[in-house]
Amino acid sequence: MTESTRHHNIQVLTNNGFRQFSNTTVFFKEAISVISPSVAQNSTGGYWFDLRKVNLDRLSTNAYLLVRVVPDQFILITLSDIKSLITEELMDNRPHSGDVWGVKMDFNNSNCKVQLYSNKDSTSRVYCNVLTVDSITEALRSL
Repeated sequence: MTESTRHHNIQVLTNNGFRQFSNTTVFFKEAISVISPSVAQNSTGGYWFDLRKVNLDRLSTNAYLLVRVVPDQFILITLSDIKSLITEELMDNRPHSGDVWGVKMDFNNSNCKVQLYSNKDSTSRVYCNVLTVDSITEALRSL
């Protein structure tokens, strides 16, 4: 992930009272924690992100996944709703990242929906709404 992608739209979190934990993709606000990877379309037209176990272990029980998609789309879902994508069987171990789960995304722009699925097994899918800057700001304020 490029440095510009890494920090893309990070202000939607910081402007709503979330504080970044060190130099990670983890953010906290009171008892709420958010893991927030940022992604851009790759050269083949697909989207994917990694969730590192070390970062997931930092999250509270009231945890969310907030994917920041370049240029201005967002996906917000409770971490418990994606538990089928982050099982031991689907975990990879990479030299520079450690234990990690790869998650791919298929967008349906006609109905503003996205499907999340493991890069190791595409049969189990989680469906979410794609949010705008205004709708993610409203959602974060209501947490």
